[in-house]
Amino acid sequence: MYGETSPSLPQKIVLALIHFLAVLLVYWLLFGGALRVAHRLGFRWEPGDFLRRVLLMSCSAAYFLRTLVTAFVFLKRRITWPEAATIAVWCLLVHAAFAVSGGTNRRPAGPPAVIGAILYGAGSCLNTGSEFQRHVWKQKPENQGKLYTQGLFRFAIHINYFGDLVLFTGFAMIAGSPYMTLIPLLTLAGFVLFNIPTLDRHLREKYGIAFEEYASRTKKFAPFVY
Repeated sequence: MYGETSPSLPQKIVLALIHFLAVLLVYWLLFGGALRVAHRLGFRWEPGDFLRRVLLMSCSAAYFLRTLVTAFVFLKRRITWPEAATIAVWCLLVHAAFAVSGGTNRRPAGPPAVIGAILYGAGSCLNTGSEFQRHVWKQKPENQGKLYTQGLFRFAIHINYFGDLVLFTGFAMIAGSPYMTLIPLLTLAGFVLFNIPTLDRHLREKYGIAFEEYASRTKKFAPFVY
């Protein structure tokens, strides 16, 4: 998938529609008739703290809008159908998990939720901000075919991935359920074990010595740490 350029419009459109359905599902779970259905099925769920539900809904909507921009503006490589299906399932599961766990959490959204919202915003800025900086730089004719190492990417080769980890950590803190820490942990595992090694191989093959020099002086994932 890396190194192959393609609009992949059908895949992107289907992925966007499924992601939009996931956001609608979140609204139904947090503010719609999901509780009535749950009661009929024997679940003793009750609506959680209102502010927490508002924050969760806002995070889901913001994540959807960000992924739209990433898919249709920043992302130039080909997206395969299996990849699109994997991302779609991930989005559905993540949105639903945060909505159910946080939406039924009746504890007031205190300082942890506020810190979570700050982390969510910071992670979103790291991810989308770094992608935007690279996109603007790549649009200049003199930069075509060159490796981008400026902006936020000075601090980590995969600073955009690190942003996703930060935002999912914040998302989990807003939900206020210890079980939701599994999502940022799975995100971290996916990046470290699959995405980063795969992309590094591609970058090394494409840019050669330029990438080797960049990698030798730059952290791989977390600024100042790893």
